[in-house]
Formats: sequence, C-alpha cells, structure tokens
Amino acid sequence: MSLPDNFVDAVYIDPGLERYRGNPLIEALPPIMDLQDLKVKLTGKVEFNPKDCYVKGHIRAHEISALLDDFFQPLSIHKQLEEKISVMIRGGYVGRNIADGSLNQKMQEGYQRIMSGATNDFRFTQSNSTAKSMSLIGCSGSGKSSTINRILATYPQVIYHQKYNFIQMPYLRIECPSDGSLKSLCLNFFREVDRTLHTGYEEKYARKRHSTEVLLSLMGQ
Repeated sequence: MSLPDNFVDAVYIDPGLERYRGNPLIEALPPIMDLQDLKVKLTGKVEFNPKDCYVKGHIRAHEISALLDDFFQPLSIHKQLEEKISVMIRGGYVGRNIADGSLNQKMQEGYQRIMSGATNDFRFTQSNSTAKSMSLIGCSGSGKSSTINRILATYPQVIYHQKYNFIQMPYLRIECPSDGSLKSLCLNFFREVDRTLHTGYEEKYARKRHSTEVLLSLMGQ
C-alpha cells in the first residue's frame, strides 16, 4: 500500500506509563518530551551569515525580516503548554484502545450471566470519557498560533496502523468560522479532514444540504 506523503507507518515504543501501555494509539506517538527535547524541537532554526551585514540596506532589510520569521526561543510557559497538549492527546486515547475489546467483552459476559440467572449483582460499567479540553487566551499577535503550530509539528499528521488497518490523526487544526456558525465549523472540519486524509467528506455532505444537527452527528461519526 502506497501511503501519502503526510502518512507514517506506526512504530510502537514503550510510552513510559503503565496507564498508556498496551494502547497502540499512544505507543505510536513520539516519546513524551523532557525539557531538553523541547528546547531542541521548538527552537527556531536561524541561519545567519556575517557577510550579510555588509550588503546594501534594502537587501539587508529582507535578511533581517527572515531572521525574525525563523526565530523562536522556548520559554517556561511554552513548556507548560506543551505538557498540557501532550496530556490532552494521550489522555484522550486511554478510553479508546484499538488493541482489545476488553470493555465490550466484559459487558457481554455480564449480560450473558444476567440472562442465564447466574448472578444478580452484576452492574454494567459506564464508558467514562477521558477527553480533556483547554483554552489559550491572549492578545492578537502574541504568538499563540505560532506556538501551537510548533508544538503540533512535533507529532505526525497521520499514523497508519497496518496491523489494525486503522488510520490515526493525533490532531486536527480547524479555523473558527468568521460568522461563528456551527454549520460553517462543521464544513471547516470536513475540509480539514479531506486535506489531511485526501478524502471527499466535504463534497459528500455539503451537497446534500444537511441540517446543522445532522452535520454535528456526522462529525462525531
């Protein structure tokens, strides 16, 4: 199978925590970064040639602008933000393990015991969500988007699990619609999924003029 350029084949490593072990969706993610890893991966790659100091002023202005674009110095607040995103991504996968159907199996076995009269004290386990959320608020131009983009760039866009025939998107970055409508947000979601996975969800669902409620359900699916 020939994978698109933004796909990577899953390589599984020990995630370092018992809570994460045995879950391919977590084991296929890059290792959890410590402070040194963060400095290496987030620091901007600034290339400077001392000879550029002696070029004409109108050329030197472009060189200076390029330095500003590439420069990024990780601070303690960036480390905190990276840790929060790391916990969010991995924690969200704890309740979604493609390697085993242990929860479903336990519920099925309990159901069979109840129906056969073998037990009367069994209680069905609720599937508790492990998904987390976070807000990042700041003034326009303070570097929120550039910081988020640099952190997300440490993760592959798409991971293909050949063993399970499963496609994993560790993150999906969606722009909020200017009109603030839920329907526009849904279409932006499908558009970004299509761009990442090379699918055709936007055309498929936009053509049918689904209601907002239906589009939201399709997003969840």
